[in-house]
Amino acid sequence: MDVLFLADPLPAGTDAKRLLGGKAAGLVTMTQELGLPVPPAFTVTTAVCRRYLAEGWPPGLEDAIRAALARLEAATGRVFGGSERPLLVSVRSGAPVSMPGMMDTLLNVGMTPAVREALARESGDPRFAADTWLRFVRAYAAIVLGLPEDEVDHAAMHDGSPEAMLAAAGRVSALADRFGGIPADPFAQLLGGIRAVFQSWECDRARVFREREGIDGTLGTAATVQAMVFGNLDDRSGTGVAFTRDPSTGARGAFGDYLARAQGEDVVAGTHAVSGLQALRQQLPATYDELLGHLDRLERHYRDMCDVEFTVMSGQLFILQTRIGRRSPLAAVRIAVEMAEDPAFPLTKAEAVARVGPETLAALAKLGGVDPAAEPLGRGLAVSPGVGAGVLCCDADRAAALAAGGTSVVLARPETSPADVHGMVAAAALVTTTGGVVSHAAVVARGWAIPAVCSLEDAAVEEHALVVGGRRIAEGEWLTVDGTRGLVFAGDRRVDSSGDIPEVRKLRQWAAELAEAGAGEAPAPAARAVDRYAVLRALALKGLAAVERLAAVLEAGTDAVEAELRAAAAEGLARETPRGFALLPAGREAVLARLAEERAALDPAAIDRVFCAFDALDTEFKGLVSGWQQAPPAEAEAAWHRAVAALESLHARLGPVVEAAIALVPRLAPYPGRFARALEAVRAGDQSMLASPLKESYHTAWFELHEEVIALSGRKREE
Repeated sequence: MDVLFLADPLPAGTDAKRLLGGKAAGLVTMTQELGLPVPPAFTVTTAVCRRYLAEGWPPGLEDAIRAALARLEAATGRVFGGSERPLLVSVRSGAPVSMPGMMDTLLNVGMTPAVREALARESGDPRFAADTWLRFVRAYAAIVLGLPEDEVDHAAMHDGSPEAMLAAAGRVSALADRFGGIPADPFAQLLGGIRAVFQSWECDRARVFREREGIDGTLGTAATVQAMVFGNLDDRSGTGVAFTRDPSTGARGAFGDYLARAQGEDVVAGTHAVSGLQALRQQLPATYDELLGHLDRLERHYRDMCDVEFTVMSGQLFILQTRIGRRSPLAAVRIAVEMAEDPAFPLTKAEAVARVGPETLAALAKLGGVDPAAEPLGRGLAVSPGVGAGVLCCDADRAAALAAGGTSVVLARPETSPADVHGMVAAAALVTTTGGVVSHAAVVARGWAIPAVCSLEDAAVEEHALVVGGRRIAEGEWLTVDGTRGLVFAGDRRVDSSGDIPEVRKLRQWAAELAEAGAGEAPAPAARAVDRYAVLRALALKGLAAVERLAAVLEAGTDAVEAELRAAAAEGLARETPRGFALLPAGREAVLARLAEERAALDPAAIDRVFCAFDALDTEFKGLVSGWQQAPPAEAEAAWHRAVAALESLHARLGPVVEAAIALVPRLAPYPGRFARALEAVRAGDQSMLASPLKESYHTAWFELHEEVIALSGRKREE
């Protein structure tokens, strides 16, 4: 199970994403279920990564990699390191949760001077061979050996001729010799690439991203080794990234970037001028039509907007990766509604409602607008909608420091990279002077609802200024960024004009209809009164939550909850973040003090009886959830029905226990409604509402009530 060839069926009960990472799990689906043109590959699993980071290189792993490499040679008819028909491979990172661009990927592994000459003979193009050689030595020097990127970039400068590329590669190799050198043995190169991918799980940018996204730091990354296909081979080759719908607006139709005679990093790094997919349509219309067919199959299979990386080699299309695409809040709403309204698409209205959480709706409500009388300073690509304003900052470190002090910041960069993540997280808006709709800046901005404009025209970023159309805006001056229209304005030109989005109205209407249908004749619960402690205790259990989510959990009015949160923030007990409120240390101490007071007022024997009764049901609940999750794929449907039946029985026995808890602690009164709403969603077939930790699922309510009874009975979770 350490190394898996992706054409082989997975063992029954395997959690593909957790073991192989999302990237390789997608390759398995495309290869085995959909029959798409995917280059053959094998994966060194996340379990190996975890062992490597904790204990060092596992014994026997090299033999397993050699065996998998032999199968890759057989599948391609090529020889790794061979002087005829050589095989080159990529080594790609892939975590169980999408972390775009945060870890390392190495292309063209297996290059040697002899392989370079073989590629020149086979292709008849010395320029292709020299370009591929230079790409490899640059990447290996920077990623595996850790050379400073600016030194590598300077040494790699050339005029585009094969001779100049070879000379540049020689200069980079000479630099690399100071750091141990680039191995002459292709297998040693491969092992170095796998180690570098594993080590990148712990790099600073990946840590920052995981903290921002709430991703478990113990998951690890897989390393997928895949046969190379070459978008830089000839004029009928290229590389691109396509979304099945526009990730900024949600509009139907393929959307993305394509760059002829290039490799994948050229598109996503934001360092090249890219063309839209129409460039592929004009150059290779049959290949473009084939791509559209694959995009449609992927979207229907995953029942969601997909993000797809592809390469064209001499007119032949290859799909390299697919995942559920990150999108702006506006696109999230529109995509969910349009898919549910399409009778031919496999998404229900209930699922559409469930996909759009209160955080998304809150972000939409804050989009705002720009003064109609304002004259744009410049224009570029609208890559992430919304309007943001702040003081200009041209350095990620300075942006993070300013934002930490409460200053609203617009971060401007030539292009962004994962090394800029800590500054991007803090920014009110982003501007880049290069890069397209699938650049790093665009993808991260959409995922975090940060207004952004890329490829700002006639603009340059200096060390402490942004120059647009000859006008110099110094750091510290205000900018307004309209990511909806792709415009940048001098000064703070925001106005409150968020408007009324029809798709939001439709989702709310559906939610009301579904709630009414699920509740029968039972009236909706009246808004409960809440105090500061109830709000902060709920926030402590959530960790981070929007006002709307806390209000729903507490069955309280949004205004009342927000008032308590803002008062707590004013007293230094909580803080507001772009994704909601979070407790500060003083707030946690205040909650623990009130919990102690609450516990001291209880009859110890009575609360102990509640704990013991709930704890017995807890074992049963965990068993039914894990039994469903671990069922083999062939038994998935039957396992789901068994889980629902078991939950019905458990829910009936839970009721008296919860009522006994409420009699002792009235603050727990919202729990019956939370369990009932989650159960109705489960009955309706929404499997995510059984155990998804990101929703108000049955498991979410169960986990939080369990925490309550543990604390109120004077126990500790470790016990």
